[in-house]
Amino acid sequence: MKKSTLLVVVVAIALGAFVYFYDSKHSVAPPTDEASWKPAFAVNADQITGLTLVSGTGKTVFAKQGNSWQITQPVPTRADQASINGIVNDLSSAKIRRSFAPTDSLSKYGLVQPAVTINFQQKGGVEHTIRLGDKDFSGNVVYALIDASKNVDLLPVSLLDETGKPLSQLRDRSLLELKNGEITGITIDDPNGTIAVTKKSSTWEIAKPEEVSADSSAVDSLASALSTDKFTDVVSESPEDLAKYGLTHPSMSVTAATKGQEFHLLVGEKNGDSYYARDSARPMIFDISSIVYDALNKKFFDLRDKSILHFDPANVANVEIHNANGIIQCAQGKDDQWTILQPAADKGKAIQSWKILDPLQNARAKQIYDTPSRAILAHVAKPAIEMILTDKSGKKTTIDISAAVGDSVYVRTTAGPQVYELNTQILKDLGFKAADLLM
Repeated sequence: MKKSTLLVVVVAIALGAFVYFYDSKHSVAPPTDEASWKPAFAVNADQITGLTLVSGTGKTVFAKQGNSWQITQPVPTRADQASINGIVNDLSSAKIRRSFAPTDSLSKYGLVQPAVTINFQQKGGVEHTIRLGDKDFSGNVVYALIDASKNVDLLPVSLLDETGKPLSQLRDRSLLELKNGEITGITIDDPNGTIAVTKKSSTWEIAKPEEVSADSSAVDSLASALSTDKFTDVVSESPEDLAKYGLTHPSMSVTAATKGQEFHLLVGEKNGDSYYARDSARPMIFDISSIVYDALNKKFFDLRDKSILHFDPANVANVEIHNANGIIQCAQGKDDQWTILQPAADKGKAIQSWKILDPLQNARAKQIYDTPSRAILAHVAKPAIEMILTDKSGKKTTIDISAAVGDSVYVRTTAGPQVYELNTQILKDLGFKAADLLM
C-alpha cells in the first residue's frame, strides 16, 4: 500500500473514532435500570379519546367513537384499530428514560423542526403535546419535548416509529367492512359465471353452478382472505369516473354474506402488478395486490370437494383389496386392532391399517368428471386395483382404480357417479403385498 493511501486510511479511522467518541460523550445515554425510569403521563389507554399526528407526511386527526377509532382528517374513514391502539398503549405506558436541561440549541436534538408532533386528549379535556426529534446515537430512544417542559426527555423509539407512519398505514385497509361478522355465504361473479357457497353447520356446500360438497378448507381460506387481507393503497377517495378503473362493469365481484347483511367487493382493471377494486359500501377506490387477487379469484373446481371418498376409519369393519399381488382381506377387531383374513398364510396376523386407509383418505383429485366420457369409463371398467370397504352396518362401497394413463389414473366409487382423475402415486400406495402390511 502506498504511503499516501495509508495516511488517508489512518486519518479516516481516526476521524471516525473521534466522531463516535464525541457523539457518545455529548449524547445523554439513558440508564439501563428500569426502576429509575418514570412514567411520561398519568393516563390509561382507555382514557384517551382523541389523537392528532403531524409529520412530514401531513396531519392526521383521530377520534374515538364508541370502542373504535375513526380518522376525521384529512379524510373521514375508519382507522386501523391495531395501529392506533398500539400508539395509545405506547403513550399510556411511555416512560422517560432520562431528562436533562439542554445546554445546546434544540436543533441538535431535531426538536426545532420535530419529526412528529403528537397531541392527544383524554377524558375530562386534559391535553398533552409531545414533539419527537432525532434518535440518540444508540438508536433505542428519541429526544422529546413534553408539553411546556423546557427539559429534553428520552422516550422509547417505538413511539417515533409508530406515529411516523403515513396515512395509508394508519387507515383501515380491510377489503370489506365486515365488522367481525361470521361469513355464512360467498358468491363470486365473473365472465365465466357464478359460484355460490353456503355454510351449513361447520361445513361448506356449493349451491351454484351445481349442488356439490365444497372443499371446506379452500372456502375457509377464501373467507379468511375477505376478512383479513388488506388493500395496498387508496388511488381515489371518491367513486368518480369508475370507468377509468374498470369498475363500471367489474371483471369480478365477490359478495360475502353474514347474518342479515351482504358486503360487495368489486374488482376492476389490472394496474401493473395489482388490480383496482372497491367496497361498494365505501367511496374510495383502492389497489389490491396480485396475491390478494389470486386468493379471491377462485373457480368452481378450486372450491369443490376433491376427496374421492369420505369415511370414518373407526367405522370400517372389513377391507378387501384386489391388486396385481392377488387378494388381500383384512378386518377390524376389538380395540381398533386389524388382522389379515386372506391370504390364508398370513391369517390372524396384525397389520398396520393406515397403509390401506390413509391413501384413500388423503387422495385428492386433480380433475373431476361429473359426466365422464366413454373413453374414461372404459379405463375404470377394467380396474388395476379394486377395493371394497364394508362398514359396521354392513354397507359396502367399491372403489375402482384404473391402470396408469400417462401420469394419471381414473377412480370411480359406488358412492357417486363422478370419475376422479388422480396422480399415479395411488397405484404405488395401494400396490402392496400382504407382507408389506404386517406389524
